[in-house]
Amino acid sequence: MDLLVNQINLSQEEKQFFAENGFIKLKKLLTNEAIDALRELTSKATKSPPKFYSGDFSKMGYDVEEAITRDIYSSANFKDVLNQLTNNRGVAFIQGIGFELEPNQKGFNWHHDILSFCYVMPQDWAYTMWIPLDPINIKEQHGGLSYVSRQVHSARQYFDMVYQLVQQENISEFSQTEEFKDWNFQYASPVETFLLDKNKVEDDFEVGDALLLDKFVWHKSCTLKEGKLPSRMAYVMRFVDRQARYSRVFIEGTYSILNSTTKDLDSDIGYQLGKFLQDGDIISDNLESLKSY
Repeated sequence: MDLLVNQINLSQEEKQFFAENGFIKLKKLLTNEAIDALRELTSKATKSPPKFYSGDFSKMGYDVEEAITRDIYSSANFKDVLNQLTNNRGVAFIQGIGFELEPNQKGFNWHHDILSFCYVMPQDWAYTMWIPLDPINIKEQHGGLSYVSRQVHSARQYFDMVYQLVQQENISEFSQTEEFKDWNFQYASPVETFLLDKNKVEDDFEVGDALLLDKFVWHKSCTLKEGKLPSRMAYVMRFVDRQARYSRVFIEGTYSILNSTTKDLDSDIGYQLGKFLQDGDIISDNLESLKSY
């Protein structure tokens, strides 16, 4: 399995950078063999998104996972990299996702990962690893990601606020009002967009590079320009901290709010976990039940 993942020894400065900013580019994390297998998986497992989907993609697919996915996250080298970045707490794999952009498509606007991790207690850690399956060259075609340091603007307040909001009396009635429906809690406001655009970080990526983000980092897709690449594919892996706890209150409340404003939901992974977990249960302790379900 270590033929799929390269050994990476991060410096103390790199680990500190991730701890402070919430993102890090991991150069040459994956081998060509791993990328080729993920490309094949993504190609066959993605399809045209539904009309209500808020992302502008040619193809997408949730819960995309095969043996190659398990071989990657089970690799000793992969575990070592994530241990280095989480103070040896480690992570547990939750979900694989595939996306494909064609020229002039915009992907997602500025957002955070509250919908991806609303089944996790708001203060607990969770992570997204973005793996481009085509080279990202900002000047030529772009099609990569933009992201902003947590030191500039963190999304933590949204997790805390929504968690408190869903526990209030009469939230169901309030969520039906026009004032509430105008609030899109998963995307940046115009003021936030201005701030994020002014402080965004963008990188070129070679095939094999990966980007790790924690759940509080604002990020967005970048439009794929016309050029030699007919499309840009990426594979996303989502993880929770080994000590992250399940929250039925958070997921049920968040989905209730979501249903009041949009139908933008394409995975029931949180509800699937809820078949085996109670509030406060350690998620990683119960993943075998989910995988065998």
